[in-house]
Amino acid sequence: MPTRFIDLMRTRHFVPLAIATLMLGVALSFTAPYLSLFGVEEAAMSPVRLGVFMTLVSASGVWASTVVARWSDRSGRHRASLIVSLVAAVLGYASLGFVRGYAGLVVVGVVLLGPGGASLSQIFAFGRAVLRIGDAEQAEFASATLRTLLSVAWVFGPAVGALVLSQGGFKGLFAFAALSFAASAVIAWCIADAKQADDRPSLDESGTSRAAEMPPASEAWEASATEEQHAAAMRHCASAAIGTSECHSVSNAALAARARKAIPRILLALTLIGLAANATMILLPLYLVHALHGTRLTVSAALGTGALLEIPMMLWLGAKSSKLRKPNWLAASAVVHALYFVALAVVDQPLAVVPLQVLPAAVVAITSCLGMTYIQDLMPGQLGAATALFFNASRVGSILSGVLAGTIVGALGYRVAFLLCAALAVCAFALLSFDAIRMSGNALRAAVRRA
Repeated sequence: MPTRFIDLMRTRHFVPLAIATLMLGVALSFTAPYLSLFGVEEAAMSPVRLGVFMTLVSASGVWASTVVARWSDRSGRHRASLIVSLVAAVLGYASLGFVRGYAGLVVVGVVLLGPGGASLSQIFAFGRAVLRIGDAEQAEFASATLRTLLSVAWVFGPAVGALVLSQGGFKGLFAFAALSFAASAVIAWCIADAKQADDRPSLDESGTSRAAEMPPASEAWEASATEEQHAAAMRHCASAAIGTSECHSVSNAALAARARKAIPRILLALTLIGLAANATMILLPLYLVHALHGTRLTVSAALGTGALLEIPMMLWLGAKSSKLRKPNWLAASAVVHALYFVALAVVDQPLAVVPLQVLPAAVVAITSCLGMTYIQDLMPGQLGAATALFFNASRVGSILSGVLAGTIVGALGYRVAFLLCAALAVCAFALLSFDAIRMSGNALRAAVRRA
């Protein structure tokens, strides 16, 4: 792993891209924990108005991410879409320092904050396009390292944000966040654009173009393939007198069609995981303080521990990503998530929640590292759309989580809410296990044939 870090540091554009990602993470860690507090304390929103405001911001983010991703994939200009979304975030959070009327805040949220949220998915799409790392393992390690930097920001960001808030109020907090978004935009502007990077033919060591060679099918396509699909493709090639390279193209097209059918199921599972995770993020502080009679220090310890544990997990998964069966790991993460919620429902000591954070940390590490690259693998040539779909799955979960958390806790209490989150995780496992079981079956049949 140290050698891979050294290689990453030597990769063109990686260091500035890493700094831009870290600055984006700092801005998000400053604003996300305190935006709802701003709505209640500074803008005097009622719980209903706050819920509507947060829902509109999330919905705007989903829409903006989708539009921006489609445009960036068609044009190949991932840098431009990233900078536009970062500028929107700068203007949005700068506006929160002055706007206090509810209607004005809704306009700022929908027009600026939501589109600004698209920067999170676009920076990963931009990174994967601009780094141009030929080795698949190193490319996935680079993505995992960038994602780890977001976790690093969340280790210290909320605490520093609380300090800035106590000294400079919400104006100081949002001004600092706007500056962080602006710094990320400036750094991204200085990185050369990756327009049409995926469409350019690469050269091997002899200088021969490899554009005509058929790239190997992705792990997901190959694992989902059936002998019947390959046989049908080969029969078609033989009857039509199609050459070897064209024959592989036909076979890979069949595999790609099957892979596309799996995407909605995987995204639904990730949405359920995101829904449960966001609901828990809302409920956990209240549960620790009001139900288990803990302190705010306990809340900080739990959240900080989770973010800290994510870092080594993400780095390890990034280093091993290309060798892991992603559907199997994603299905296992859903099981771990269900166990975490059951444990929360039965625990009766606030400090016992802190070591439990190893479980959601594992879920975040697996879904963010392997989930994102898995969707990108299933959608080759559509980096922006694939990354946006992955992050939008979590955003859709966040839209629903506020309503779910508030309604269930009010009617049935915290423990029932956590058990219902466990049920959502079990549903996600059922969706993800479909691909995991099929992949394992295909691998077993292939091993038997080789034996």
